[in-house]
This record gives sequence, structure tokens and C-alpha cells, in this order.
Amino acid sequence: MNRRRKFLLASVLALQNSSFIYPSCQKCFSRIILVSKRSNCPKCGSTGESGNANYRYKLSLKVAESNKLFVITVFGSCLDTFFGLTATGLHRILKTNLDKVQMPVTSYSNALTTKEKPKH
Repeated sequence: MNRRRKFLLASVLALQNSSFIYPSCQKCFSRIILVSKRSNCPKCGSTGESGNANYRYKLSLKVAESNKLFVITVFGSCLDTFFGLTATGLHRILKTNLDKVQMPVTSYSNALTTKEKPKH
């Protein structure tokens, strides 16, 4: 991995990955594996409770500067300001709101077909 920092004034063309937060190890910041109620870090071997997992940002972008294209990845708490909260906070909000609004696809489809049927 290149440790040099460079500043780039560029236009964002696309998100490379729609998954921009990940559960991370509290020791080494690597992605952890969540299984049932436990978490495990494959890199350093750290374990814990999955409910206590911290999340980190990993935003991969395709950008253009002048006539050059780059794929850049931004990690960590430097994105807290951009999103307005920590990745762990955003994960909690997303999880809470998705649990509230999820509706089975079949129910939604049935509701549409029932409303769309013409009356004779």
C-alpha cells in the first residue's frame, strides 16, 4: 500500500462499491467477521461480541482529474465530517430505519396489482 499522501482536485464520476461502511476490528481496523453473536478478526485474531462491533467508512470512488481517471479509496474517521456522524452511528440509523420500512416484496406486488385492476 502506498503511504504517501497526495491531494487531488477531481470530479467524482461513480461510487465503486455501494457498501461504504464495514464492521472493523477495534485493534487493527481490518474487516471483522460477524457470526451469530460473536465477531472475529481474521488478521489479528481479536474476538468480541458482534453487538459491540465498531464500523468504519471505506469509500471507493472513480474520479477524473483533467484527462486522467483514478480509483481512490478513503478510509476511516476523516469521512465523519462528510457524512455528519461516525460510521457506527450511521450503521445504527440505517439498521433501525431499514427494519422499520422493510416490507415483503410479495405484499408490495399484491398491493399494486389489487389497486391496478380495472373495474368492469
